[in-house]
Amino acid sequence: MRPTRRGFAVLAVAVAALLVSARFGQPGLTAVAGPLFVSVFAAAVQVRWSGAPTVERSRLRRGFPGETKPVEFRVDGSGIATVTDRLSEGLAGETTVTKSLPATVTYRVTYTARGEQRAGPVDVTVTDTLGLVTERYAVESEADVLVYPPVYRLGGQEAFARTFTPEHEDRQSFDRLREYVSGDSLRDVHWKSSAKREDLLVKEFTDSRSDRSLLVAAEAQQGHADAMAAAAATITMAALENGRSVELAVPNGAVEQGYGDTHRTRLLELLARADAGRTDRVDDADVVVTANGDGVTVSVDGRRRPFADVTASRDNPLAGEIDA
Repeated sequence: MRPTRRGFAVLAVAVAALLVSARFGQPGLTAVAGPLFVSVFAAAVQVRWSGAPTVERSRLRRGFPGETKPVEFRVDGSGIATVTDRLSEGLAGETTVTKSLPATVTYRVTYTARGEQRAGPVDVTVTDTLGLVTERYAVESEADVLVYPPVYRLGGQEAFARTFTPEHEDRQSFDRLREYVSGDSLRDVHWKSSAKREDLLVKEFTDSRSDRSLLVAAEAQQGHADAMAAAAATITMAALENGRSVELAVPNGAVEQGYGDTHRTRLLELLARADAGRTDRVDDADVVVTANGDGVTVSVDGRRRPFADVTASRDNPLAGEIDA
């Protein structure tokens, strides 16, 4: 506990009044000093009796870099308090407010980096109603939140199939003939059957690829794990959207193949925590993501392309969808 600037000023005036009174024999100044000392003492008692504040907070919701989420916590106690919520490096926001306790504190936090992030502890500086004395507390109240890696937009399901399907797969098997519609490839026209009719007939196929699993292996040099995680997240999310069963391997973990929203969350959780390094699944992988000082590349059947070339935009197609 210590006086504020105002408190120091009040004490200085009181001490000066006593010195002048003693030096020049002005008893009236003693009457001025007394109430000033009493006010500072009373302020100290008020702050001491208010005790240490307590904080109860709600959880932070998960999200992606660039998203902004609400933060809310309640501070119980008494007095006037300046409250500051400490944030880890991957979070940003204006967290300092002044409230009369008890009070509910709300602000907005922006996620700036993937990984395990934390809000808290909370610094609370309590003052009396006159602002003469202050006491500082660090309240151990934290909220952990997992920030997923960025997910970028590919050029749709057909773009995914063209880019990330190994060439050796038997892409299609014949299903039936149907009438030609605008946009059908001429290579699929069944000319022999079309010659017997006035309309063109095209061959329609069943796509066997959607029943296959896709193993994505990702590795990175030190300092490039974030870029690796973003590329792997983009590819695995697109694969799930494409109807694939996705398996993922990164240097510090793996997720077995699966489908659905729960599996999507497991993939994103692993990639949020993924570290740089190598994985022993590269030789078995259908898609290999590599991140280093030269950039991020994606390899399929030995065909290597820059990751930037297979993305349509940096817009996150999952932004706002995942709020766990």
